[in-house]
Amino acid sequence: MTTVPMRELRNHTSDVLRRVQAGEDVTVTQNGVPVASLIPIRTRPRGPINRTDLVRLLQRHQSDATLSRDIERLSEDTTDDLGPIQ
Repeated sequence: MTTVPMRELRNHTSDVLRRVQAGEDVTVTQNGVPVASLIPIRTRPRGPINRTDLVRLLQRHQSDATLSRDIERLSEDTTDDLGPIQ
């Protein structure tokens, strides 16, 4: 994940948003302290989601690291039985 100071975001908004649109996650900082995350909008997958994508999705949206680790451990090799994310 890339870090961008608030000043850079203000002065180069279009450039930063192009990077996000290209798939890069950006954390905006103020005085070195993270204050916001810019992430690309992704369409929801149709059908089963693979283990790697599930773990990545949970880690991005879940602040509880223990839960993410538990789900990764329990998911084994497939998540086909979980169905699509709604």
